[in-house]
Order: sequence, then structure tokens, then C-alpha cells
Amino acid sequence: MSYRQLTLDERYKIQVLHEQRSTKAAIARELQRHPATITRELDRNSEPECAKRYRAERAGRMARQRRIDKGRRERKIQGEVKAIIEQKLRLSWSPEQISGRLRLERELSISHETIYQHVLRDSRQQGSLRYCLRFGGYKHHRFKKSNMGARTRARKNWLDQRPAAANERREMGHWERDCMLGKRGRSALLTLIDRRSRYTRIRHVKKLDVAHVAKATLDALRAHQAISKTMTNDNGTEFQRDESLQQRLGIPIFFCNPASPWQRGSIENLNGLVRQYLPKSRNLDKLPAWAPRALEETLNFRPRKTLGWKTPHEIFFDDPVRLTINPLLRFGLEFSGPS
Repeated sequence: MSYRQLTLDERYKIQVLHEQRSTKAAIARELQRHPATITRELDRNSEPECAKRYRAERAGRMARQRRIDKGRRERKIQGEVKAIIEQKLRLSWSPEQISGRLRLERELSISHETIYQHVLRDSRQQGSLRYCLRFGGYKHHRFKKSNMGARTRARKNWLDQRPAAANERREMGHWERDCMLGKRGRSALLTLIDRRSRYTRIRHVKKLDVAHVAKATLDALRAHQAISKTMTNDNGTEFQRDESLQQRLGIPIFFCNPASPWQRGSIENLNGLVRQYLPKSRNLDKLPAWAPRALEETLNFRPRKTLGWKTPHEIFFDDPVRLTINPLLRFGLEFSGPS
């Protein structure tokens, strides 16, 4: 079924139904359109100062102007300019470098995004320009924005909502969580760390998806659920559907801002310690069953400068241990082998 633009009459119907507070799905049924068409129309063409206000005439003008602007952008790369851009792309220049140099030498204002769009059109026509870009192949989803963030942002607990006791590391039971990948394979290591004591829990996850990660999380915290208060992780797909896990754990799950690993400094540091034993070249599918618990034991009995040279075990359980004068010393985990 071919796509056709909304007509002005259809836009007037959308305006009336929207003012009557009809749902987007109901409007789509009335116009016999796909719900995504209605959603896209309202998102693009509602008045910015009032997201709920939609006017048919204004929406039609905006849609026409976008088509005009798109044509102008496409016509910018023609003739000599097109030849220069494609030559520099084949010399491995990035679109941003080309854009900057054209502005510097020729006072031509062509944005790097316009050059990316040119590469995309070439790709759709089976051209080779995409292979000139840094990452070796040009994926068409480069210009498709994921809707996952928009769908889940409203319901997530973000880091600025986390209790002060967790931020200031005043009490036990505030966990950070992450997943570590190895070389290829389907499995991963789930790592958890208590922010106050740096006490560590590690589980082998045979498949990196929501169900397996949630099950491993529940197993890791089962013995400590009574003192658990919060959990913090990144926005990885394996950590979605967090409402279900929150109910089962009985604690809120907080999310860091995208691309902000420093907001989970404890878990990032822990992952670096784990890499000492399991480098990225290690295939975790072949990890021995005893390894995750052995890693836990090693790291929980390793003295930490930030804890005044006490161990995470001593802080978490308030249980002093002797590590250097016992008849049987703890030497920690020492294993290596082929990746």
C-alpha cells in the first residue's frame, strides 16, 4: 500500500477530533489511516508553545514548507560542488571536514547533515559512497531515530530523583548494576555493587536479554533483599521493562542519563577490576560455572583505599577478618587460560 500525503480536509478532521480529545488511534480509525501517520502529524505540526494545539491550515503550510526545504537541500549538492564532495569522501574525509573546508575556502554553507543525506541517497541507488565513511559501511538506520527513549522516558525514575542517602553513600542497600560482554558469544556477566561498601555480586547471564538479566538480578540480591533500597543502571535494552522487576524486588530502579557512565562510577570501577581476570577477548560462553562466585570472593576480600584499606566484606557485614596473619591466607582468585 503506497503512502499518500494528508489532505487539507483530513487535517481539518484531525483538528476537530483532536479538540474533542479523541485518541490518536480513534482519529486514525475515523480517517482510515495508520496510527503512526496521525502521531507523526500531531508531533510535527502542533504549535510548539502549546503541544496540544493543532491547526489544520498551519499544519498544511508547515508540511509544504518542509517539502520545499527538502528540495533545496537536495539541489545544493550539484555540479562542481557535488564532484568536490564526492572526491573528498573517497579520500576518507568526513562530512564534517568537507563542510568546514567548503565554508573556509569557498564560503559555501553546506551542513554535514546535508552531505550525510547525499550519501544516503547514493546508498539507496546502490552507490558506493557509504563505504568511504569511517565505519566502513553506511547503515540506512543512521537517520532513523529510536522511539524507545521517547516511549520509556516518562515512566523512568531518573538519577536526579534518587534519594540523598544513595547519592552520598550514607547507607548500605543502594546498588549499581551493569552487564559486561566478552568476545562474541551470547552470554554476559551481570555485575552489582553496593555504593556504600563496594560489596559485589556477580552472575553469569547465558543470554543478554530482559528475562535472563532480571532473573540473575533477583538471584544475586535474594539474600540481601531486606536491606536493598534502590538500584541504578544505564539505559541498555537488557534493563528495560523495569516496572516488573521493581515490583518483584520491592525497590525503585533509577536510570542514568544517556552516555553518562561517570554517573555510575562504582560499577564502572568494578568492571575494570573484573577485566583484570576476564579481558574483553575472553569468550564468556565458555566461562566455568565456579568463576563468577570466585570473582565475588576475590573482590569482596580485596582491601580498598577508599574504605580505609578495609574490605567490602568487612564494611557490608561489619565483620572484621584477618587477611595477612591467618594460618591459611586468602590469596584471591588467580586463573588464566585461552580466550
